[in-house]
Amino acid sequence: MELGPALAAQEQAWNERPLVRRQYSEWYRAIVAALADLPGPTVELGSGIGKLKEFKPDVVTTDVEPTLWADAVVDAEALPYADGEVANLVLLDVFHHLADPARFLDEARRVLAPGGRVVIVDPYCSPLSTPVYKRFHHERTDLGAQAFERDELTSTAPLESNQARATLAFYRNRADYLRRWPELPIVSDRRFALLVYPLTGGFTRPPLLPTLFYSPLRSVEQVLQPLAPLLAFRCLVVLERR
Repeated sequence: MELGPALAAQEQAWNERPLVRRQYSEWYRAIVAALADLPGPTVELGSGIGKLKEFKPDVVTTDVEPTLWADAVVDAEALPYADGEVANLVLLDVFHHLADPARFLDEARRVLAPGGRVVIVDPYCSPLSTPVYKRFHHERTDLGAQAFERDELTSTAPLESNQARATLAFYRNRADYLRRWPELPIVSDRRFALLVYPLTGGFTRPPLLPTLFYSPLRSVEQVLQPLAPLLAFRCLVVLERR
């Protein structure tokens, strides 16, 4: 599916699915809480239907193609910003769409001001989530891929991806990441979305969770948080420019 129709379908799902709105609203609040408080723009890459603006109105929304929701067209692998100009880069469900994550990380290191941050929310491949992603999600999940090499399959279209990319880059190959980008250390990371997210059905599948059970299951998730490495469907990773 092309980007425009895909985003239109996503907006329709957002309007029709209260559980998805509630889940993603929690994630947007977590993103805003992780941002650096610095002069300079906060730029969201691959901002989709632009809902981060509801939580941070001054964010610059961007996408790889012109859309109804993007303030600018921006290529994450060739950022149109001067050295040290940007306060924050936000990627929600975008990192796994990058064809060349090493180029993006080089660009992030260049454009971020000292103390500036990259805030990433992306799929996490746990023992529970990996088979679910492979069986029920239309995007590819390849834990055998190279963490930082260019992925020719992902480069063919904006919506192509490897959902394992953040798991490979920031968890399984963390030592390699820290060796290659010491100026962008990981200052925090969290694995989450253990129960509620898969049961909401996301943007495309039928929900399995009655609205009434949302809050009780979120409480259960908090109790189960120590098991997040085994159960999580999402991760939040924060990099900071040193």
